[in-house]
Amino acid sequence: MRIFSGTTASGGLAVGPVVRIDRGTVGLHRIVSDPHRERALYDAAIVLAKDELMLLQKHARAQEDADILMFQVALLEDESFTNEIGDYIAAGAGSAAAVERAERIFAGRISNIDDEYLKERSVDVVDACRRVVDILDGRTHLPIQLKTPSILAADLFYPSDLFVLDRSMILGLVSERDSVTSHAAIMARGMGVPALCRVGEGVALAAEGRRAVLDAERATLIVEPTPEQVADARRRQIQLVRRRARPDPLLAKPNRTRDGTPFTLLGSANSSAPEEIRAAMKNGANGGIGLVRTESMILNGYDEERQVGEYAALLENAGGWPVVVRLCDPGADDGAPWVQTVQTLAARDRIYVTQLRALLRAAAAGPLCVVAPMICGVQGWDGFMKKVEACKAQLRAEELPFAEDMPLGCMVEIPASALEAGEIIDHGADFLYIDLDDLANFIYVQPQNEREERRKADLPVVKRLVRGVLDAAAARNTDVALCSIPLNQLDAMPDYMRLGVRSFCLENSGIAPLKAALTELDLSDQRGQEA
Repeated sequence: MRIFSGTTASGGLAVGPVVRIDRGTVGLHRIVSDPHRERALYDAAIVLAKDELMLLQKHARAQEDADILMFQVALLEDESFTNEIGDYIAAGAGSAAAVERAERIFAGRISNIDDEYLKERSVDVVDACRRVVDILDGRTHLPIQLKTPSILAADLFYPSDLFVLDRSMILGLVSERDSVTSHAAIMARGMGVPALCRVGEGVALAAEGRRAVLDAERATLIVEPTPEQVADARRRQIQLVRRRARPDPLLAKPNRTRDGTPFTLLGSANSSAPEEIRAAMKNGANGGIGLVRTESMILNGYDEERQVGEYAALLENAGGWPVVVRLCDPGADDGAPWVQTVQTLAARDRIYVTQLRALLRAAAAGPLCVVAPMICGVQGWDGFMKKVEACKAQLRAEELPFAEDMPLGCMVEIPASALEAGEIIDHGADFLYIDLDDLANFIYVQPQNEREERRKADLPVVKRLVRGVLDAAAARNTDVALCSIPLNQLDAMPDYMRLGVRSFCLENSGIAPLKAALTELDLSDQRGQEA
């Protein structure tokens, strides 16, 4: 028996055999030909890889899965990516080695992005590049075949590892390097199966082919458990199933602290998929959908009409609840994928113009709000407002219906915006969203190992900036919500309630635990002390 510890990405328990995703050895028996032949081999491999991705996309079970696959196709078609590989081949490198080098460069850039969601997209680069390398090396890219329900283990899960599997055969996921914000973790929570991440190097190999207890409730993986440990896990599984089957009395409770202070919980979504919206409402979001990301539809090249349709579907799925859409963030980090293309488009205002026009038009049909990211102080906000007014002028001239009074908010994730929050409100911001994780990361360097990460949400300077934003907003009667709350820092949120935060936007799986914590909070000793 061996016990490994990790970080819980999705709660629950599973007992069963462990199947390791083994990608084999890369680079054996490579013979480098002349540059012209290597380039021809690369071009042919790209065609085959794109065909495989398009086939997977056609059979994707969810729109988000399809978007990720199209994201990978876009990378393989990207000019800067292709040029990077072509230059290295021309210098005498083999085509497979050139792709591996581009993979390290592009994935490395994304891994350094402060935004946790975008940072995890580095695995999409690896996934797409590994597919091309497999073709060049003559290795099959066939999915594993699960003959019995199993616990999957890997050093790192690629999106395509999970897209093609029968999900009813997946008991749980164990990853050596994935994080709680990785696509694998998000999928595990969506499937309702337990998942552990950051279990450490070599665990997948050590567990392969052996029976195990995946106990995400205690953040452990027990390989070759004793009969007593298996019996205990089975007993707790039954208790967990029964508990989940019963109506959660917490959902019926009002969102109020013990002393009667109201608070609002907002769900979040990475797409307009109905299941994501329903999950947020089911888990207790009482203020609507507080944050919908739009990077995937922008990077996939959705035109204005396609975006209008997506936003309209989002409003329909929300069933009349307010929805806040975060604009695409093309210029936040110079290491983002497709950076040259995206920054060129941003310079021409195409991204914001198209997206703002689509949002303004869709907002005519329901309570749609927009929050702008990466605003650097009041000057950055003024520049954003000029774009909005220009879009409105265009729509008026074209006689297209739109919402003149669509609420516009500012994402406070840069210290400059936190310090100038009052001025930003004075210059037209209808509401503010404080991105807790990004704001802290702009102040403190994030350690590479998440398990050794300092509790940034608890640090005094972060609270001081948040308190300043709350004071400025309260003086102007402006709503503020706290968003991008790490799931491993939910227990710090009562302190932010004491500071004056009354709205929280977070991943769906964190809504119920946060509600449970806040309903037990007593703020009666703070009457008259709030900002």
